[in-house]
Amino acid sequence: MAETIKRVVLNGFRYYQVSDSTGIIGTYPSVTSVLGETSDKTGLDAWRDRIGHEKANQIGKDATDRGTVMHRLCELYLNLPASLSDKDRLEETLSIARLDDEIERFDNRAKIVGGMLFYNYIKSGSFNEIKRVIAQEKFLWTSRDGGFAGTLDNLSELISNETGIVDFKTARKPKDEKWIEDYKHQVSAYAVAVWDRLGIKVNTCRIWISNEQSISPQHFRMSSSEMRDYYYKFRERLAKFYELHPPITIQ
Repeated sequence: MAETIKRVVLNGFRYYQVSDSTGIIGTYPSVTSVLGETSDKTGLDAWRDRIGHEKANQIGKDATDRGTVMHRLCELYLNLPASLSDKDRLEETLSIARLDDEIERFDNRAKIVGGMLFYNYIKSGSFNEIKRVIAQEKFLWTSRDGGFAGTLDNLSELISNETGIVDFKTARKPKDEKWIEDYKHQVSAYAVAVWDRLGIKVNTCRIWISNEQSISPQHFRMSSSEMRDYYYKFRERLAKFYELHPPITIQ
């Protein structure tokens, strides 16, 4: 039975409304909304107060724009046949990107920086770890534990013969692993939703972070046991979110 997905903003948070021919199945908060609402914002709030909210908002917008460009370029590149040489694959990606509406809506700075962050993956050979793409920009949802939803970047068979979620991130400078806890919660939640929606067991999650100060992206790898532990932690945060914002029923 075909499902339709609608993004809605309710009470300031992003939700995904899932329907089929019988009506609305459920309205579920996005994983990023859950994590954003339940995170410790002490440091972020202090930073915003220090530099001013207007400047902080602009920095946030710039980061989102460059990240969107980078994600789209990764998607276009990985959509092309792996049988192409790296050079031909890159040239074809750039050719398609010049006419791509998702990229063209951004200003030149976002395109230049986003393109540079994408090129870091090319130059470092990161994409060579992906043997076969299973899905990209795939919407997922589950009613498990109250329900949550989101869109994963990439689900692939890796050269290690594992099935892995690959999550592409951007940053201004390299990140210490202790600062990417929410990323680990995010991909672990997606792995559960992949099983619930697609029946595919994810063996590993890879978090790749391309930054503006280094040509070498950071690669963080999560084992299946680590994914399980982080999902349990995410489940606690999901319960906290629902305590603050009870489940929404829309007829």
